[in-house]
Amino acid sequence: MSFSRSDQPRALANFPASIAASRVSVEMWVLIAVSVVTTYLVLPPLFSVLQTSLFTTKLNGELDQFTWKYYRDLLGGPQLAGPLLNTFLFSVGSAVLATFIGGTVAWLVTRTDTPLSSLGYFTAFASFGTPFILYTIGWLLLLGKAGPVNFWLRSLLDQSGPVLNVYSLGGMVFVEALLWSPFVFLMLAASFRSMDPALEDASAACGAGIWQTLRRISLRLMIPAFFSVILLIFIRAFESFEIPTLVGLPGDIRVLTTAIYLDTQRMPPSYGSAGAFSVLLMLVAGATLYLYFRVTREASKFETITGKGYRPRLISLGRARYLASAALLLYAFILLVVPFLIMLWASLLPFYMQPSLEGLAKLTIRNYQTAINFPKITQAIRNSILLGIGSATVVMVLTTLASWLIVRTRLRGRWLLDLLTTLPLMFPGIVMGLAILRFYLIVPIPIYGTLGILMIAYVTRYVPYGIRYTHAGLLQVHKELEEAAYTSGASWFHCLRKITLPLLTPYFVGGWIFVFLLSAKELSMSILLTSPRTPVVSVAVFDLWENAQVGELAAFGVLWTAILVTVAVSYYLIARRYGIQQ
Repeated sequence: MSFSRSDQPRALANFPASIAASRVSVEMWVLIAVSVVTTYLVLPPLFSVLQTSLFTTKLNGELDQFTWKYYRDLLGGPQLAGPLLNTFLFSVGSAVLATFIGGTVAWLVTRTDTPLSSLGYFTAFASFGTPFILYTIGWLLLLGKAGPVNFWLRSLLDQSGPVLNVYSLGGMVFVEALLWSPFVFLMLAASFRSMDPALEDASAACGAGIWQTLRRISLRLMIPAFFSVILLIFIRAFESFEIPTLVGLPGDIRVLTTAIYLDTQRMPPSYGSAGAFSVLLMLVAGATLYLYFRVTREASKFETITGKGYRPRLISLGRARYLASAALLLYAFILLVVPFLIMLWASLLPFYMQPSLEGLAKLTIRNYQTAINFPKITQAIRNSILLGIGSATVVMVLTTLASWLIVRTRLRGRWLLDLLTTLPLMFPGIVMGLAILRFYLIVPIPIYGTLGILMIAYVTRYVPYGIRYTHAGLLQVHKELEEAAYTSGASWFHCLRKITLPLLTPYFVGGWIFVFLLSAKELSMSILLTSPRTPVVSVAVFDLWENAQVGELAAFGVLWTAILVTVAVSYYLIARRYGIQQ
């Protein structure tokens, strides 16, 4: 087909319009496809948990009659008060202590001239590689009645019984706070690092000391950041499962998540009671998340960075900086080294005993031989790696498309996609596991008892985490690069493959590794969804602990931790290289 000279200007004028129309059509189809997939992942669990709480069930698990009985029993009986109070005290205590520890480390690393400041970042990222269940078990071996800490304290204080009781609310708070302190550090480090030092300089010029400036200036400017972090850790502790199960249940301390778990383990399972507990847990998590988003949106009231020659300056601690370095070393030692060393010690003994010279004579590698050759353990490692790779890949591909639609387009329906990708944050892990379990017991989709149901659970659970990386990455890439490609005649897919994805690679890879680590460590959903044919590492470790197979568990844990820490260090190197702060 050829154009005359008079037709050429008209054809050239219509060329960009035809490209734009074609692009809008592609955008709409991508929005529909991503929305359908996300809706399938997110809404059925929500519907399932509500349905479970409102219907009685038959012996075969099918729904029977509509009822308000489970809510009446929950709200009108004594079964709610204890777990709800314990959950609140546990969550508040963990959030406050974790914020204090992580905030102190963040201030030392980002606002002072403390040597070894990079150790804070390495410690935080390396902690991602320690599975929560293994971290908890390491502290139980250390602080338990027969652990070395109680043994040394008994000898020092001449006591006949244990001095510390880790199976208590205080023990739960201590372990949970240590576990979340690296996340607090990473969240607060960015806020401390971006604080304008002019206000602190003015305070020092008026004769105020370091601690007075910190108390009256720095901490007050950080109020929104501290409050938002406390809210976030409160939510995570509120839905915590590992520590309440391993530490709380032996001490007869029940929280909402363990109440749900115990209801599902009855014979026959009390899914209705578990569903009512789950709805209550979701409502509290949702309300707290709403408050968290409100606080973070209003943080602009406390902004101190402007266009007027901002230049960060470190506070000189003088001789105290060496004491601060010692504190960083102690923090890294307690957080990473101590639990790993006790696990390593237990893995080299035929039976667990106190660290001593006598124990050195009994060292053996038999537990490692058992762990390597035991079929269930090797199958669990293989399944966890496959699930981690699969879920991380699906999450990042799905959230990349979702983020592109939210950031780059003006389609009217994109707000719904934004809502759907955020909604899973309301689901505590144990609630998500129960909801997916019930849904696939009812619908005629034969994936119950397979890796497929675990894959769906992991993808649904971690979509909000993937969206943080891809959304932030796309905001860093100016849209004029894509517009130039469209003007040159590039298709939407060609532009995505040649321009957007290459520029988004650091965020994509960082998010992929982070979701992989989360999936590889997940317990609360897995414990309800695994079957004897589909073991995963976290559930296998839990079973070994329940069976008192400490040696095999420790050897298995050391091997798995080494694998995940290697991945976590790779994550640290990528984040450091490209400045990814999430």
